[in-house]
Amino acid sequence: MRTIIIIVAVVVIISIVVWRFRGRKDKFPWYEFFSRGRKEGFSLKEIRFLKKIAISNKLQKPQSIFWSTRQLDRCLRPAIRQINADEKLTKEGKLEIINKLLELRKKAEFNLPKYQKRIRDTNALLARQKLVIRDATYGTFASWVVEVNRRYLVVTQPSGQTGWQALKWTGRKINIYFWRIDDAGYSFETKVQQQISHEEYPLMYLNHSTKLKRVQKRQSIRVATNIRAYFYPIAFSSSERKGKPFISKKKHVGKIIDLSETGCAMIAGRGLKMNARIKIDFFLTEGKRIVTLGNIVNISSTKDERVKKYHIMFQKIGPFSKNNVLLYVYNIFGEREELKEKKKKVQVTPVKK
Repeated sequence: MRTIIIIVAVVVIISIVVWRFRGRKDKFPWYEFFSRGRKEGFSLKEIRFLKKIAISNKLQKPQSIFWSTRQLDRCLRPAIRQINADEKLTKEGKLEIINKLLELRKKAEFNLPKYQKRIRDTNALLARQKLVIRDATYGTFASWVVEVNRRYLVVTQPSGQTGWQALKWTGRKINIYFWRIDDAGYSFETKVQQQISHEEYPLMYLNHSTKLKRVQKRQSIRVATNIRAYFYPIAFSSSERKGKPFISKKKHVGKIIDLSETGCAMIAGRGLKMNARIKIDFFLTEGKRIVTLGNIVNISSTKDERVKKYHIMFQKIGPFSKNNVLLYVYNIFGEREELKEKKKKVQVTPVKK
């Protein structure tokens, strides 16, 4: 009799478990949700909070909040608003959970197929791809892909330095670097088979390469912007202040044309140099001011000879500023669209006389 009771109890428990997790489609998949949440580094309390967010947003597959950019973007706005409105959470506690959510969003972004498709040979290059050509004797030049055929890579004759038209390239071994959008930087070595310099548009024919090195993988998402910024050069005095940096009081104006949480590209006058450090001050929106210290890691030319494009890596940015930049980059609160609308309204319509 006792054995029968135990068997019946076990059967009842198994039936309840099966009904709870599999038998009813409308029930929340708690086990799968909890397991994925713990894998992503969230605490039990945070997972419960995410569960509420997933339910309130009526996600058909709640656990997809941990990997789907579409579902994350749908849920992050109400989640962050609830976190900021929670009076029981400390400032540091709010920062910690928002950091985790934004890291999750970043991870989901880089898991998208477009970031996973690396290339392994130069046959995969596309026309108009910019190349940086480095020669041991001649120096560094810019070039663009014109055509990719079965035998050769056809590019424009390298330019960017004085006297580039007269340089002889045929037979030379050169190193080439290029950045592939939404992927990474690549480098390879090749040989110039032929140079055609007597045509209207001078060209070079390069050997294909199957030995591409992936040298710089994208670490952050950048978006195009049009943000006015002020910057201040940072100087060092090794004699008076023992190498301590001090920020110039002279304010300069630039325009940030793309932005991520790790850096930006800014166009400004020609006064800055490679490896220079600057303080940058700008507003993402009316209420979100960003102040950061950056280092100039690259400089490129623009159509205007008086203006340069400075590629800047942020060396010091506060955690709240970093989160605000990420929220802007992923456009969680629609701030980029609001900024565009405001600029349209500011435009003055000319009065007809």
